[in-house]
Amino acid sequence: MSLQKSENKTNFEKKISDQNLLIFMKGPQFWLSRIFILSLSTFLVLALMIRLTIRDSGGVISTLIYYMTPLILLSFGAAILFVLSWRAGWHRIAFVWLMLSIITGIWCANTQFQRNNLQIESKEVNRSIRRIAFWNIGDRLWGMDAVLDELRNLDADLIGLVEAGPGSAEMKQFWLNSFPDHPHQVVKNGFVCLSRVPITHHSSGTLSEMGKYEQLSLKPDQGAKAELSVYLVDIKSNVLKSRKEALVALAKLISETNDQPVFVLGDFNTPSDSVHFQPLRRFLKNSFEVAGDGYMATWPLPLPVLDLDSIWVNDQIGVSHCENRWTWVSDHRPVLTEVFLK
Repeated sequence: MSLQKSENKTNFEKKISDQNLLIFMKGPQFWLSRIFILSLSTFLVLALMIRLTIRDSGGVISTLIYYMTPLILLSFGAAILFVLSWRAGWHRIAFVWLMLSIITGIWCANTQFQRNNLQIESKEVNRSIRRIAFWNIGDRLWGMDAVLDELRNLDADLIGLVEAGPGSAEMKQFWLNSFPDHPHQVVKNGFVCLSRVPITHHSSGTLSEMGKYEQLSLKPDQGAKAELSVYLVDIKSNVLKSRKEALVALAKLISETNDQPVFVLGDFNTPSDSVHFQPLRRFLKNSFEVAGDGYMATWPLPLPVLDLDSIWVNDQIGVSHCENRWTWVSDHRPVLTEVFLK
């Protein structure tokens, strides 16, 4: 008798549960959730197709989607859709998103997380290894004193900064007083270059309408046959305009000095997998792709998802180590690279 009562109670509870489920399925919350899942699925599929094909070489809309959906966000978005689709009862669709989450996650891990431990033989190095640093300090979360502390911790022989303030006489004296061990300095048009190596020449220019640069020639020592050519670059962050012309113009400049060691330090406001880097890749290599250690994305802190800042070198320069430093001082992470002349 008690067993029959227990079964009746169970059947009654199941019936109530089924009725509540039917009420929920007929309610606006259920349909709104399904519309949201379908909309997000359509957007992520479109974003994945753009990344696999045209990337940022199409029109404004496709380029905007490309910038909005870096690999790490695509992977998280696919994982969220897996959970939402499963809860909505779309188990087959949920399985598809689970697979896409895993695939994009592996893709992201292989491109954005580097573990390059290079073993440099002594015969390959004919001079001491030098440290090169680049940093966009425009949107500082803390004061300039915190910037100076971080730069001193980097202990780089060559420091390139962008969005660093006006090139006034007061700012020039400020940097000279702050870094007396970097006596060779250029402070101009928001650029700051601090060097322990003598600067023999410098000039300024623009990269179409989308950027500007400072070009410096450095003499490593009196016995060196070739000077080092350094380009400090800042490209605008307007996502509605293509970076193509700016990067093509930069590649043309590099081609004219590629017979000597070349460094390009910059905030390109362009992810490194952009199609517009192809002309530059004919002459240069991204130091993080060669010898990077850690997470590649540099913006925006505290949760960076885009690798906008980088240091590039040509074949006459070897890279032994590169890292993007973690700091709360700016919304960009500083880039530090150790290099040597081949």
